Amino acid sequence: MAERLPLDIPDNPKLVRNITHFARALRKAGLPIGPGRVIDAIRAVEAAGFSEKADFYWTLHACFVARPEHRAVYAQIFRLYWRDPRYLEHMMSLM
Repeated sequence: MAERLPLDIPDNPKLVRNITHFARALRKAGLPIGPGRVIDAIRAVEAAGFSEKADFYWTLHACFVARPEHRAVYAQIFRLYWRDPRYLEHMMSLM
């Protein structure tokens, strides 16, 4: 059996939860995002830190957007989710 390595996920439950829910919203919108990308995004945000929303935007963009055609979807979901996550979750539940 293969040895399991620790995930080293930051000890910030709110950050982890919000990035995970954001990734789910992107996945539901059609972006191919698996668990590895979510873990990478959490680690990247924790490592980079951010003082401006633009830094946060581009850090997550680098982790979640692999194809040019996904840029517009990412931008829309980011704008909705990080403005009011509950609103986006409600809209997704209606889909």
